[in-house]
Amino acid sequence: MNTALMTNMHQQTRPIATPWEWFLAPQRATALAAEPHPRWLAVTEGRVWLTALKPKVSGEDIWLEPGQRQALPAGTAWLLEGWPQARVQLLQEAPAARDGLIG
Repeated sequence: MNTALMTNMHQQTRPIATPWEWFLAPQRATALAAEPHPRWLAVTEGRVWLTALKPKVSGEDIWLEPGQRQALPAGTAWLLEGWPQARVQLLQEAPAARDGLIG
């Protein structure tokens, strides 16, 4: 394959971040505020430490590896950190599906 004609975007080894995907820098905790609907946190790269802030869903820390995901129930807030760094996606059901307009 001749890569001389490819743009820089096509030659990147890491996918470009989207609004629902972000990079967790080393030694920086990130808080996820509670939402009125369930969500899922999916790890695409690295290792992630996750714990519920409120209400306490579990008294234990949760560790996620690439390819794993964790359900985040409605009304729960979370704290997460990459170990040492990670890339994650925050997923949620489409609003139309939640409202019963799909399916």
